Amino acid sequence: MEVYIDESGDIGFGKKSSPFFVIAALIVHEPLQIDRCFLKIRKNRLKKKYRELPELKFNNSDKVIKRRVLECLAQSNIEFWCSVLRKEQLFDYLRKQPQTVYNYLTGSLIAKIYFHYRPFHEFNIIVDKSLNGIQKDLFDQYVAYKTMEQNVPLFNPLVPPNIIHKDSRREPCIQAADFIAGAVHRKYRQRDESCYLIIQDKCQQIFDCFEGPQKRL
Repeated sequence: MEVYIDESGDIGFGKKSSPFFVIAALIVHEPLQIDRCFLKIRKNRLKKKYRELPELKFNNSDKVIKRRVLECLAQSNIEFWCSVLRKEQLFDYLRKQPQTVYNYLTGSLIAKIYFHYRPFHEFNIIVDKSLNGIQKDLFDQYVAYKTMEQNVPLFNPLVPPNIIHKDSRREPCIQAADFIAGAVHRKYRQRDESCYLIIQDKCQQIFDCFEGPQKRL
C-alpha cells in the first residue's frame, strides 16, 4: 500500500502566513493512471511558462490546469484523507515548534489511515524529500512511532511503515497530492469550493483539528 503525502500553506506564524495548514494523504491504487494524467496535460499545448517548469504544482497553475489535473484525478483509482490545522488556535508554545506540529499532524493522519486499512503487507509512506526544511530523521521516527502507538494488533502482527523520501519533480503521485492539498486549502482559506468539488467523491475523511471530522466513513 502506497500513501503519498504533501501539504498546502505554510507552518509558520508570520504576518504573511496562511491561517490554515493542510496535509493531504493520497492513496494510489494504480500509479500509471496518475503518470498518464500529468503526461497528457503536459502534452496538451501547455503555455511556454508551464512547459519549462520542472513540475506542475497547484499554486503555480492557472484555473485551466488546476481543473484538468483535478478532473483527471477524479477519474482515477485513488482516495484521499486530509488534516487541516487552524493555526490561530494553537497554543503559543507550539507556534515556536513547527517540527513538532508538522510531525504530529502527519503522524496522527497516517495512524488513522493505518487503523482503517490494517495493511498486512507493505505500508509505504512517500513524501517530498525537501519536506520544507523539516528534519527528516525526526519526522521518520515520529511518524513510525505514532503509527505503531495508536494501532494494537488484533490477530496479525503489525507491518511498520516504510517512509520513503522522493523528489517530487520525478514523482507524479506526490504532485497529485499537492493538487489535492491545494484544493482543500483553497476551500478553507478562500471559502472557494470550486476545486474541491471536482474531487470530493474521492475524499474519505477530512480531519479538522479543532472542529472534528468533516466527513465520516
